[in-house]
Amino acid sequence: MSRYRARQLATIREAVAAGRDALRRAGSQDPRVFARAFVEAGGVQIPGDPGDTAAAAELAEALLRSLERGEHSHPASPHLQRELDRALREVRWTAAQTDDKIVGFYMQVPERLMDDPGVEAMSHENQGLGPGVFRKADILVLQPQFDGVRFIPVLEDEIEC
Repeated sequence: MSRYRARQLATIREAVAAGRDALRRAGSQDPRVFARAFVEAGGVQIPGDPGDTAAAAELAEALLRSLERGEHSHPASPHLQRELDRALREVRWTAAQTDDKIVGFYMQVPERLMDDPGVEAMSHENQGLGPGVFRKADILVLQPQFDGVRFIPVLEDEIEC
C-alpha cells in the first residue's frame, strides 16, 4: 500500500486547517463546507504520488459530488472513502472545539489493522490523555494503512490519571 510522502502530509495538514477554519467561520457542521475549503487548499492527494494532479483533481471532484448527494460510503474506491471519512471526521473534531466537556478523541482500531506495527504503535501513543487518545485541537493526518480507524469523543471525566 502506498503511503503519503512528507510533503503530501504537510499539504493535507494545512488543508485540514483551512477546512476547519471554513467550518468555524460558517458556523457550520456541513461536511461540504469542509470539503470545499480542503479541496481548494490542495488537500486531496494520491498516496505516494504527489505529481498525479489529474487523479487528485478527479478524486476531489468525486468527493464533492458524493457529499452533494449525501453519500458517505464508497467501498469500491478506497481513496474516495478515505476522503469522505476525513471530511466527516473533521466536522466532528471541529464541532468538539466548542464543547468544553470533550477533551479529545480515542482512536478505535479494528482488529484487522493491529497487524501493522505503525498502527499498533500509534494506538498506544499517550499524549497525557491516555493511550490512543488525541487532543481535540490536533490535526491527525493518517497514512492509508489506517483506513477503517474511527475516533470516539472522550469526555473530561473519562481521562485516565
